[in-house]
Amino acid sequence: MMDSRIFWVRYMNPAGGIRQRLALLGAGDYATAQLLLEQQTGAIIMRLWRAPAWLASVWRFVAPLLRRQWPYDQLAEFFHNLGIMLKSGLPIDGALQELAKDIEHRDIRRFALEVHASVVAGNALSASLAQHAHQIPVAVRALVGIGELSGGLDRTLIESGQHLKRVQRIRQDVGKALIYPLFAFGTIIGVVVFWIYFVLPELARMFAQMGAKLPSYTLATMHAIQGLRNFMQGGFWFSAAALVVVLALLLRSARVRYQIFYLLYRLPISGLLIKSSSLAFITEYMALLIRAGIPLNDSLKILTANVRNPFYARKLESIRDGVNRGNALSIEMTRSGVFPAMVTRLVSVGEQTGTLENQLQILADDYRQRLEHVISSLGEILKPALILVAGGFFILVVVVFLLPVYQLISQVMK
Repeated sequence: MMDSRIFWVRYMNPAGGIRQRLALLGAGDYATAQLLLEQQTGAIIMRLWRAPAWLASVWRFVAPLLRRQWPYDQLAEFFHNLGIMLKSGLPIDGALQELAKDIEHRDIRRFALEVHASVVAGNALSASLAQHAHQIPVAVRALVGIGELSGGLDRTLIESGQHLKRVQRIRQDVGKALIYPLFAFGTIIGVVVFWIYFVLPELARMFAQMGAKLPSYTLATMHAIQGLRNFMQGGFWFSAAALVVVLALLLRSARVRYQIFYLLYRLPISGLLIKSSSLAFITEYMALLIRAGIPLNDSLKILTANVRNPFYARKLESIRDGVNRGNALSIEMTRSGVFPAMVTRLVSVGEQTGTLENQLQILADDYRQRLEHVISSLGEILKPALILVAGGFFILVVVVFLLPVYQLISQVMK
């Protein structure tokens, strides 16, 4: 296994500016680290300092939690504009330099400058993109590599931009489906907290001052609320912080994540959303990769690495194993049990007629439309469900607290 270490480097960039930063490199000695940095940045290394080995392990654990994904729409624009410039005849180094001037996103602008410096130093564009593997999808890097080998880099760059836009649209659709229920759920939680902290204590104080005889269910609810308030004032925040840390550690486990997504897949509403979004994503990726000329086995490998749902990723891995044994893709998709009959049938037709990429593109377009319909339908389904939850809470408050108040007022009036 390659020894990775963190280095603090002070260097002069190609423009003559002095910069310094931390870099995680697949090297343990100074000579190899300096060579890698010079290849990546095209800079002159002025000073290099190697951090302790344990710091690299800590950084690999913490970095994914802190790293922010670059917006796909701006990445799509970058690759699309780069392809247009190359198509018009501009050299790649000049195109990258011009693009960097117009990019507003700071990290993407720095990425463009680093790629430009790497290309000027003699590296291929695909090798330069590989240095940012945590931000650039595998499919895009594979397309760029194929474009370099086939001489159609401008075409594959434009297609990469279009693909990123479609993937961004799928993600936005899924986000829209989650916004309304999360907002409504947060509002209900806020109302509950407001009642616990401000309204219910005043009611309890009024009952105590009047010496009212309360129903047993009201007394039980008041004791439970008082216990909850004491917990929230005492160890609540520590417990919440500990819970967040434990969940973050558990979610790093592939087995735990698989079980969570398997459960969500089996539930009615979440399962419908996961199936629609995953099938739209998978068919979109497969159509792109096969149309670019990537062999089926390699396409399935890239697709498995890009699918964030571990449940579908495991299914795709088993499909790839079956294809490697010589079985047809449609047969393995049927055996997996997660692909509808329409998908396997069209894939089978594509395999028999040699139009697999066309059939997958038809499926991708269809499932994007289905995803939009599912999202609009989910909104209509969740609205009455959330109204029922809010109504149930209101009825509980009326029965447990407001009825005793009404009875006290009636006794006073008499």
